[in-house]
Order: sequence, then structure tokens, then C-alpha cells
Amino acid sequence: TPGELVDSWQRRRRLLLVDCRPFLSFNAGRIRSAVNVNCGDRITRRRLQQGRLALWDLVACRQARDQLKQARDIVVYDDCTGDLESPQPSSSLALVLAVLCQNGATPAVLKGGFREFQRQFAHECTSSAAPPPPCVESASEAVRDVSQWPATCVLPFLLLGNERDARDAELLQRLGVGYVLHVTPALQQTNSVPPNAAAGTDMATTGVQHEHCPGLRCKRLPASDSCHQNLKQFFDDAFQFLDEAHASGSRVLVHCHAGVSRSPTITVAYLMHHLRLPLVDAYRYLKAKRPIISPNLNFMGQLVELEQKLALNEHQQPCVQCCRASATLLELLAAEPSSSAGV
Repeated sequence: TPGELVDSWQRRRRLLLVDCRPFLSFNAGRIRSAVNVNCGDRITRRRLQQGRLALWDLVACRQARDQLKQARDIVVYDDCTGDLESPQPSSSLALVLAVLCQNGATPAVLKGGFREFQRQFAHECTSSAAPPPPCVESASEAVRDVSQWPATCVLPFLLLGNERDARDAELLQRLGVGYVLHVTPALQQTNSVPPNAAAGTDMATTGVQHEHCPGLRCKRLPASDSCHQNLKQFFDDAFQFLDEAHASGSRVLVHCHAGVSRSPTITVAYLMHHLRLPLVDAYRYLKAKRPIISPNLNFMGQLVELEQKLALNEHQQPCVQCCRASATLLELLAAEPSSSAGV
């Protein structure tokens, strides 16, 4: 029960909390110190059941992943499960419990799930609704000009901004940025491109120097915001660079001209890769953080292709892929304004 869990904390018993709700629910509110294992989609569930995927592979944080590998006393919860004897066989909770038992752990289920715990012990829960750290500007609803929208904290180590943010050496230093990913053909008067990085090349360029912050590690993806730009060719380079920044313990800024189309596309792709989120969840998550994002239709199509690529082992039928892609695009782009060129 929630009370027994809190008593265990007070007795300093070492328990690992596993939250098996969708990532968006986990991000909106969770029990402190909980680890999210998001296995709600059909593909991930099948791979877990077949033993082709380890449970800890679903955990984004390396430290939390190691904790899950080693933990034996584990408390698992979902949103509101009350029947501890027979959780729904098709539920994420039942699957996580089964996998943990196979791994030799002794899991328990939190009665009433997150809702009941939050009702009784709200002070032991955390929420993304809390104010941002003082070093990050809050996005005001009064901001109407997208060029004036402040840098957005997407993940603790990942910021999404615009060209103005990338030029502001004082801001970069204040935010603790050690890496910058430019999703632009060039950044005039700010970066000095090495001689072998010719203008107009389709190759990602690492080692671009920042004029005002020589200690920054930078990478440039020479992409324009157009219906013909192949952005997916840069996904792997971007993932590697962002993973490097994460591993270094530093923060990384991803930007394009206005932080509306190109850099949000890269960021959504990274959320899919890093957190194993479906496209719809990754897009909604970023949209909630930075409402001004609006990737063009070409980029959305490439994100759909990435989602299919991340699930290639499932060998989906072509007609299923097409229907799923169409449904995804319709869901995300319904009521969305068209992107402006050059963002």
C-alpha cells in the first residue's frame, strides 16, 4: 500500500520503484526516484515476451538502467491498479512483473497505483508542471514572435532553441551548454568552418568552431527547411553527437534558424531513438514543451520512416505501414498551421 511504501523509505529499506505507465504520463507526474519502463506499444511488448529485449533496455538513464539490472526488491506501479492478485494479463504491469520474476527479482505491486499514492502522499511526487530552473527562461504566452521564443529545456541535458540562442555566448555559458548542434547550412559570423567543409555539402561537419566560445564542441548538419531536404540522412550523426553530449555530463543546444521546423524534427527523432517513444508521443511531448514547433510535411514523413526503421525487425506488411503512416500524419498535422520556409 502507499503507506507501507513510505514506511519502507523511513526504515531506509532499499527499494527500486518501477513506473510502467506511458512516458507522457510519467513525465506529467510520478513518485520520486521512480524509473520509467515504457512498454505499452505492441512491438516492444512482443520483443520483451520473446526475450529479444531486456527490460532495462527501455530505461533511458544509464544510472537507472544499472539500478534496474542489480535490484531485487522492486515495487511496480501503473496508474490505478487495485486488484493485486490478478492484474490484466494484457497490461504493461503484468508483463513487467513477469519479466522481473524471470530475472530473479521479487517485485511487489503498489496498490491503487500512482493515483492513490498521489492522493495520500502528494509531497512524495514530482511533476513536470513545476517551474523551470532559474537558469532557463520560461516561455511566456505573451511571446508572439517565434524569433523571440526562449530556449526550451526538452530533457535535463537537451535544449532546443534558435540561431539567436546559438550566438549568445553568455546564455550558453549560463545554461551550462558544452555542445551545440547547428541544423543550418551555415551560421554566419559565429562559426569558422574548417577548410574541408565546403559550402553546400551534404555531409555533417564536426569540429565547427564557435567564435565566442572556443571550448564548445559543435556539429553542423547542412540542412534547409524545404520540401526537398533529406533530413533523415543526418539522423544517425545527430544521435551520436547528442549521445556523446549526454555521456559527457554537459548540456547540448540543438537549433536551426527559429527552432520551429528543422531542429524540432531532429529533436523528435532523438526522443524516439533515446526514449524509445512512438512518433505521436515524441511529437506531443515536444509540442507541450515548445508550442511553436511545426515541422514541414516532408520532415514529418521522414519521421514516420524513422519510426518504421526502428521497428524493422517486426517485418510489418507494406499495407499496414502505409495505413499507420497516414494515420500518424493525419493525427499530428490536423489543425496544424503550415510551416514557414526558412525556419
